[in-house]
Amino acid sequence: MPPMPESLPPKVKIAPPDEPLTDGVVTLRLWRSDDAPAIAAACQDPEIPRWTRVPSPYAEADARAWLAHDWECWASAEGAHFAVVDAASDKVLGSVGIVDFEWDDHRAEIGYWVAPWARRRGVARRAVCLLCTWAFAELEIVRLEILPDVRNVASIGVARACGFTDEGVRRKYMVIGVELCDCVSFSLLKGEHPV
Repeated sequence: MPPMPESLPPKVKIAPPDEPLTDGVVTLRLWRSDDAPAIAAACQDPEIPRWTRVPSPYAEADARAWLAHDWECWASAEGAHFAVVDAASDKVLGSVGIVDFEWDDHRAEIGYWVAPWARRRGVARRAVCLLCTWAFAELEIVRLEILPDVRNVASIGVARACGFTDEGVRRKYMVIGVELCDCVSFSLLKGEHPV
């Protein structure tokens, strides 16, 4: 992975946190090049491409290409992606990030996935809550959104567990895989602390 630029262009509105974000159980840290095998292993699980925009099939070369692009996302203010790792072991548990900034409207969308070996332990809830706290404190946004497919019960549960407000269904709103899907619109506003 290329090193982070010494200084970001003036137009950039985001910078990585000085220290990893943690609640003592999970930690959000920047992705590293040696995470590629764990990313590729996680993305072999069919549930990840089923509910996200992660392509399938997914190989380690895809993970390396994504990691090479990750710093560009930070530098261009197009994305803020974090590895979700076990706070004690640093084992990759998933991914969380802001995947779509609408700077003029002061809003952004959150995306995440959890590796199959880390599910049903509250990893996504913890990661999303940490990300929300950081984003509202450090970025020029007032609204965060989660837009899961209406059939994605687990992701809908994460949004609710983090205190997001259900604003209804956006019909035929987003392409996931090859299908145009209905999505539930969830939002959290600055000042509404994640649970």
